[in-house]
Amino acid sequence: MSYNANKPENALIRAKELVKIHQIPSALSLLYEVLIARKYKTWSLTYENIMVYYLDLCIEGKKSREVKDGLHQYRNLTQTSAPGSLEKVINYLIKRAETMVDDAKALSPTSTESTEVGDLEAQATPESILMSTMNSDHTSEVVQRLTVLPALKFLWEVYRSVLDILKTHSRLALVYHSTASAAFKFCATNCRKTEFRRLCDMLRSHLSNLHKFGATAAMREQNANKLKGWDGWTHESIEMHLNTRFEQLSVAGTMEQYSEGFRTVENIYEIMQLSRRQPRSKILATYYEKLTHIFWVSQNHLFHSYASYKYFVLCRDHNKSMTESTLTTLATNVLLSAMCIPSGRVGKKGDIDNTAEEDQRKEKDQRMANLLGFSSDPTREALLMELENKGIIGLCTEESRELYKILEKRGNPLTLVGNCLPLISGIDSKFRPRIRTVVVTKLLKGLGKVYSTITIDGLMKLCKGLEMSFAGVEEILYEAVSEGLIKVRVDHRGGCLKFGQGGMESERLKSQLVTLAKALTNIVEEKSNEDLDLEGLVEDRARFFAQVKAGLDEENAQCLERKAEIERRKEEWERDLQKKEAEAEAKRVADNEKKKKEAEDRVKQEARNREKEKQIKIFNEMENTKKKAILAKLGKKLSDYGADTSLKDLNADDLAREHMDLVQKEKDDTESKTKDAAKRLDYVTRAIRIEELPIREKQRQEQEEKLKKEHENGMEKQLKAEKQKWTKQSEKKKIFDAIGVFKYMPDFEAKIMAERRKVHEADCKKAEEDARNAAMEAKIERAKLARDDAIRQARDEEERREREEKERKAAEAADALRRKQEAEQAEKDSWITAGPSKTRGGGGSSLPPPPSSEGGGGGAYVPPSARGGGMGAYRPPGAGGGAGAYMPPSARGASGYTPSSNKYEPPGARGQGGDPDDKFSRAFSRSSREGEQGGAGGGGARRNW
Repeated sequence: MSYNANKPENALIRAKELVKIHQIPSALSLLYEVLIARKYKTWSLTYENIMVYYLDLCIEGKKSREVKDGLHQYRNLTQTSAPGSLEKVINYLIKRAETMVDDAKALSPTSTESTEVGDLEAQATPESILMSTMNSDHTSEVVQRLTVLPALKFLWEVYRSVLDILKTHSRLALVYHSTASAAFKFCATNCRKTEFRRLCDMLRSHLSNLHKFGATAAMREQNANKLKGWDGWTHESIEMHLNTRFEQLSVAGTMEQYSEGFRTVENIYEIMQLSRRQPRSKILATYYEKLTHIFWVSQNHLFHSYASYKYFVLCRDHNKSMTESTLTTLATNVLLSAMCIPSGRVGKKGDIDNTAEEDQRKEKDQRMANLLGFSSDPTREALLMELENKGIIGLCTEESRELYKILEKRGNPLTLVGNCLPLISGIDSKFRPRIRTVVVTKLLKGLGKVYSTITIDGLMKLCKGLEMSFAGVEEILYEAVSEGLIKVRVDHRGGCLKFGQGGMESERLKSQLVTLAKALTNIVEEKSNEDLDLEGLVEDRARFFAQVKAGLDEENAQCLERKAEIERRKEEWERDLQKKEAEAEAKRVADNEKKKKEAEDRVKQEARNREKEKQIKIFNEMENTKKKAILAKLGKKLSDYGADTSLKDLNADDLAREHMDLVQKEKDDTESKTKDAAKRLDYVTRAIRIEELPIREKQRQEQEEKLKKEHENGMEKQLKAEKQKWTKQSEKKKIFDAIGVFKYMPDFEAKIMAERRKVHEADCKKAEEDARNAAMEAKIERAKLARDDAIRQARDEEERREREEKERKAAEAADALRRKQEAEQAEKDSWITAGPSKTRGGGGSSLPPPPSSEGGGGGAYVPPSARGGGMGAYRPPGAGGGAGAYMPPSARGASGYTPSSNKYEPPGARGQGGDPDDKFSRAFSRSSREGEQGGAGGGGARRNW
């Protein structure tokens, strides 16, 4: 018995032997060769044992590259036949890798969270190795570098390999998503922010490929090689992807990776768009609950409040087991989150840059709102109005409602903090810092409306009870000014806050008054030493103020007109900008459509050209194949037609005609040989019979003499036996005469005959009765047969008509189909043969038409049976009426076959009795006699057969 090392069973045994002698690389190589071997491609349990042992060797040596290669090969082996085995192997690998990491952490004196670990995918450099030797805590660093880091790297590579292998495996989608969850947990537990970002990018690329190549069944069929094992999007797969992205969103918030969180929101939106129906309410509630945490940690209070509102609506409408206290808590959170949103900006309305920034911010908010399914215009005022209209504020606690009234409805800046302090202590601790910030911002906005300047001490007195220093107030002040909520300047030298009006016209008007005051001051100083008339000065001053008062309305009107002009110009500028953008967008769309159309036309034209070239190539190949086949049948080679002759130089019609002539010649030779053999056989048979006639005559005479002697001997024996029998009976008669037996015989005979006469008479009566009954039954049977014959004839006639009608329709359909096919073939040949005809220098090279049964053209093969009985035409013996025609014995005698009419006639119609053993003839003759008897059978009418 030969030993095959590549056989799975033998390879596993050999690998274990190599491991025992410490040849682990050779064992790995041997097992990998078994996995990639083409000879044994049918999965069995031995392959699973091989794969487990292969993974054990890779885990011991932390060979992540070999693990990935082995899993790829095992995936190809078990993808369709045994996906459960692949799942078992992957779970075993992940469990072993995680156990290895836990063991390595147990040996480390410091945790990986507290140790600064670099990129797991980065290779060790000489500088990093040199720096590691200069660490004071040498023991912990060595343990980290030698045990924990390799284990973490190996586990990370295992997660990546498994996710890459199962990215398109629909049957193991649950394993794919559970592995992604384990990878998220790995990143969160070990604080691996870099790996988390790479994991998110990997999952995003997987989702992008599935959406790009597998959105529809046609795309999946077109990209089958890229999506092996992918069965398309189902409701279960979409739900699993959503759950994975929800967990990714949660981990992103925990690790403060807010950019990844927002990208995850975009992925969730794309996944939701794949499903035709809305995800389950429980999934959406979980989604919005995680969004509230993400937006709160990222301090995006606007979308935090909208997410809280969506979560509240879903819980209220679909959670039937929710209590009133829980509903009140959720409603309160919605109201408090809405109050945490910063108020509207109070920047300069005429500032073009400020308007552009505002538009950019609104566009960003609008995009995020569309991704999250929020309202079209997400603003603080819209949300508060919706809460009031739907009565959600009435479901909140008393403290939150009162706080809402103070901050939104009535807000005296001097008593604002004192009124809000007792209410703030009654709300959730989560919202207290932000509500304090909102109260301070509201206070500053209120003071800015009432005062132009306020001291810092006065401001801190108003903020008393908020447990906030001026540094905290200044930080809030800086944030409010940066957001454009208020206009204020801090004068530390003067110890005060100076509020600005924020309007372009009022700012310019203020500078004009200052200029006027300075000019008046200069005039007063110049004329202070002059002797002026005080009464005239007073009159001039009164007249001046009267002029100023009289011109106030006009100046105010001019300012309003200037403001309207600025607004009008800004609107015109915005309209022109929108118009230009619309024109540019329309032009870009038109150019894209034009380029797309040109590309489509170019692709279609290239496809048509490729199809035409393909058809021409196929036609040429078919022609060459046909020519080769004909040459093979002719028994010739291409060199027989010339040394420089190629296949394209030969004409398929000429080759076919030559082949037909050869076939016809062979057929004629065969027929001639058959005739000669038949004639020779006839002569030989006739000569044999002539020669055997004397021998047969001699044998007949000998047989007659033998039979005659046997007859004479038999007669002699029979005479002797009869004579002995007569002698014995004569002796018995003498004995009976002696005892007087014969005198009693007449009485005995008379008695017996009387009894027999009675029985005979009874039998005669019964026979007559049976005859009458039989005649009646025969009459009834004949009537039934006549009726059945009529029905059968009618049915046969109907079936014949239906069959003729079907045959007629089938013939018409076949004729129409033939004409259609001929037209299509003619059209196809017209453009296909256009290419080859140029290179051949002649007409088309189509084969000659098939032989026609109507006789005709030269070269057309006509079978001998259709040649009209010419020389060499074979005709079956029954086809003619000549003397040499063979007829079976049943057709020569009186069995009913007439060669002239080819029709059966009963014996009664031929004047011959037919075969006496023929049941049909006996039945016919009996029924004819019964019809001729006239009234014997009940009814005198004669019935013909």
